[in-house]
Amino acid sequence: MMVYEYLNRPTEPAATATSEDRSSWVDSSVYVDDYGNKLVDRLLAAERHPGEAFEAVLHPSPETIAPAFIADVAVQHDDIVGFAAPSSQLYDDLFYAMYAAMTETGAVLTTKYPHHEVRSRLSTMDPLVIDSTPGAETDGGVDVATTDAGPVRCGDLTSLGVAAERATTQLATGDRTGTFAIATLTQLLAHHDSTALDRFLHELVGQWRNQGVGGLIHLPPARDIDGSSWFGSAHFDYVIEMRTDDGQIEARVCGKRDVAPTWQVVGSSPCSDSEAAAQAVDRQPSGIVDEDGGESIPE
Repeated sequence: MMVYEYLNRPTEPAATATSEDRSSWVDSSVYVDDYGNKLVDRLLAAERHPGEAFEAVLHPSPETIAPAFIADVAVQHDDIVGFAAPSSQLYDDLFYAMYAAMTETGAVLTTKYPHHEVRSRLSTMDPLVIDSTPGAETDGGVDVATTDAGPVRCGDLTSLGVAAERATTQLATGDRTGTFAIATLTQLLAHHDSTALDRFLHELVGQWRNQGVGGLIHLPPARDIDGSSWFGSAHFDYVIEMRTDDGQIEARVCGKRDVAPTWQVVGSSPCSDSEAAAQAVDRQPSGIVDEDGGESIPE
């Protein structure tokens, strides 16, 4: 196994790094030949967003950023919110951190991370998890009388709807009304026609609103052809959009009253080579290293 350290910088030098440059990324005990160098070149070229090929680490941490951002934007637990960002590890971390900051109880329909990984990401809460990842077998659902959630095939929209409806009912009848998360629509769109999936969202969001349940939905970052909206955004109260710009993570809120849709830095600027080397030695597993940066304070 070869483990490479990917240090993110505004100019993305790693994308054109030579084998000599990579010597600082690799343990001295690891032999790297031409094939290994070509493999890394292919991985770097394939990484369109931070966290796709290498683990990305954001400073301040998502767990630090999310509560402040949620407070600044005045997100309520019963808001229906779209989270428009790439489906990569870095933005998944931010999504789950924002979800945890948004509610104390809830349900998660996951198409990407299995049941146990979702729970580990949400260690401060005990969510009901509907597992529709590729490893999930057979039709499952949610027994409204228990906290058990069985696996559901991602390609079976009917079973997903039944499981989601039962989970919504359980949230609405609990001691504390919670928030329902869907992660992600990117995977669901790969399995379902957009028209059918839009109807699914319409029905599910209607149930949430009728029963006072909030929602946080991870959307694809791309807008419509005319650039006016994201898939499914008509069903949401507003959309939180995130992007990477010059090595920094930026966010803005679109469609929320009294909040200007202005890009604000929520991540950090890249650190120097010496700082990166020092942090790389201390951190496991390896990943992108950034310095602490500014907070998001939407106008």
